[in-house]
Amino acid sequence: MERFIKNILIFALVFFILEKAFIYFILVSPQKEVDRRLEFLVEGKINKEIVILGSSRGARNIIASEIEQETGHTAYNLAYPGSDIEFHEFVVRTLLKFNKAPKVILLSVDYPMALQPDSVLNFRLERLYPLVKYNYVNAELVERGDKNLITSNLFALGRINKTNFNIKQKKFTPLDTLYEDGSMPISFRKKDEDWSVSKAARPYNPKTEVKSKVDCFRKIVAMCREKNIKLIIIQPPLFDAMDSGFRARLVELTGNTIPFFDYNRQNPIYTNKDYYYDRTHLNRKGALIFTEEIIQYLKTNNTLQ
Repeated sequence: MERFIKNILIFALVFFILEKAFIYFILVSPQKEVDRRLEFLVEGKINKEIVILGSSRGARNIIASEIEQETGHTAYNLAYPGSDIEFHEFVVRTLLKFNKAPKVILLSVDYPMALQPDSVLNFRLERLYPLVKYNYVNAELVERGDKNLITSNLFALGRINKTNFNIKQKKFTPLDTLYEDGSMPISFRKKDEDWSVSKAARPYNPKTEVKSKVDCFRKIVAMCREKNIKLIIIQPPLFDAMDSGFRARLVELTGNTIPFFDYNRQNPIYTNKDYYYDRTHLNRKGALIFTEEIIQYLKTNNTLQ
């Protein structure tokens, strides 16, 4: 019995020492990330007047520094490639919890999959894993069923993810190079992209929507209304045709109380492949023109007063 107790104590001591060693990886992980926007958000360092949200179309098509320079109001891009509306809701919630509320939020909404099942857009859990040292982030992972409430609050092993063990300094890729303003425009065009004329747009079907995504869209609208933030919905241009039923559905969900920015569809650049990276994203040349239209909208609609 005495030997058994001794072995238990030795095991507990070894486990305690090794377990605490994992804290090193938890603390170092954030410093090795190349995109630290979410960390800055949790630390209350994103106090801007204009904030851009969305997935890659928001990140690549809207250049925050251009908006800031021409309007005189601070701007920052918090759009994440591959992120869905549930992740955008999390970003808004985090922004308002730890930072000063912005005057304006520009929400780029993806046609047609923003509210529907989609294999490309998802909740970017891997953006949260490097930040598990923050109780707030861990609580979100617990809420989403990714971590256990008890073990993640008692043990470092309960928080750590295999990605935390990669403590090499991350580097930008040519596709995902983050500007100082948080934007990620692309200066080149995708190789071997098919630029053939697309077929007519398929009618948008609200019956295929995912309830959790619709709920998150409504939560974003509600949070902005509660904080007196001017929310502007943006449906970025595509090389392909789009069905107007999607916009009508968004108007329905907002109760026709939220303004939409409508770009100039008569501008030939939006049907010119020279201004696109691929069929769904503008290149930097196209993004500058699109951003300029947004700037003029902000200036002429008294949005920033």
